[in-house]
Amino acid sequence: MRKGLIIVGLCLLVILGFGAVQGLHVNEINALPHDGRIVKSKEIHGYGQVVLFEDNQDQSFGIAKLEKKFGFLHRYDGSSYGRTVEEGKPFEATGLGDLNHFVVGVVTTRESDIKYIAVGNHLKDVSSSQSYELSLEEVKANPDDYQLEEIDDQYALFVLDEYTEENWTIRAFDQDGNIVADKIFGGEVRYMNEERVD
Repeated sequence: MRKGLIIVGLCLLVILGFGAVQGLHVNEINALPHDGRIVKSKEIHGYGQVVLFEDNQDQSFGIAKLEKKFGFLHRYDGSSYGRTVEEGKPFEATGLGDLNHFVVGVVTTRESDIKYIAVGNHLKDVSSSQSYELSLEEVKANPDDYQLEEIDDQYALFVLDEYTEENWTIRAFDQDGNIVADKIFGGEVRYMNEERVD
């Protein structure tokens, strides 16, 4: 019995020692190359995790992919960071992807009335310069076309299967389900009451 424990302990030490050399960390936060705090974390099935983090130095935000090894170690595998909400804008978004996954992180302003973020699109003929009508109920009625997240401490995080124009179309809704802002693929983030000129 005692020999078995010693062997298991030695194996664990070898794995952790090898992991330290290979950039593996037990804690997610230690795997990040930034001094920050993790705000949200989601699993990417069969790969690892994605974390949305806030930088402690400049309060910007970013997302990072963390590959999971041996079921409990994390290795940094890329990020998009240094993002802040521009003055006069309702939110900021950043994305990160590869052939198998696309991740979207969104942050709102502190004083924002945005309650929900939807990623996706079923309105095929809307351009980034047009006004249009869309409600939260309509988004909920089209679950094959949208992913919906409630804002939690200013943030929302999405893990999607792939990068598409639809997955880079983002809409923000208030508590009553009214559309407040959007970012149509190829366009800028805007409040819905802004005037647009083609």
